[in-house]
Amino acid sequence: MRLKGKACVVTGGAQGIGRGIAGRFAAEGGTVVIADLDADEGRAAVSEIQAASGEAHFVHADVSRPDAVGRLFEHVRTTVGGVDVLVNNAALVHGPDVERHFLDTDEAAWDRVMAVNLKSVYLCSWHAARLMVARRHGGCLINMSTAGATRAHRHRVAYDAAKGAVEAATRAMALDLAPWGIRVNAIAPGAILVERRTPVGDEGRVAPADVIPLGRLGTPEDVAAVAVFLASDEAAYVTGTVVSVDGGMLAQLRSPQVDVQPRFGA
Repeated sequence: MRLKGKACVVTGGAQGIGRGIAGRFAAEGGTVVIADLDADEGRAAVSEIQAASGEAHFVHADVSRPDAVGRLFEHVRTTVGGVDVLVNNAALVHGPDVERHFLDTDEAAWDRVMAVNLKSVYLCSWHAARLMVARRHGGCLINMSTAGATRAHRHRVAYDAAKGAVEAATRAMALDLAPWGIRVNAIAPGAILVERRTPVGDEGRVAPADVIPLGRLGTPEDVAAVAVFLASDEAAYVTGTVVSVDGGMLAQLRSPQVDVQPRFGA
């Protein structure tokens, strides 16, 4: 019950990593508000949490739109009294606007990716931080990044650029909000197995053990465990950092297929 008494907002919380985080936050005693565009899945996620004796609410919201974000946090303020933890998880990860060669990336696709993956972080963080400052109880912002923020995906220039900006914003917000005891961190997941995940490139033809040092895809639960730590008082002295949850992918220089693999005892 590390989040008992805390009001937690999870954007994009209706599915995948966000749903895993929302469920774990509720299991740890938090009151969870899920914001998502998918109303059916959002209500289903809330029902799951309530069936497990947790407390959760759903708000239908496009967090790339200022008016929708304003309504979301007004609902949060009036319904649960404010916000202690915000997870900026909503993102555009797959689809025709994201999966484009740079030479095929037009302005409309670029703007859409930036709006969902970057502007939403600014909008939600601004509203949440102002509520936190007014309450003077501190707080925690968690931004979802990716390994693409520091390394590169092919055919995902806009996505990687947005996530690189998210990490830069994480550090800058951490400094600006520290005087109020508000901590700001980011999580960079690697290859995570979720219900709507589509392989990137030829990834579907490669066994996870061939490219991931820990030998498997990650799960939403792997990411949620780190999110709970960052949201809890156990991370009271952690701010302005990015935690990779990727099975060691970011740490390796070359894939195992082309690296020397000496065996212990050989």
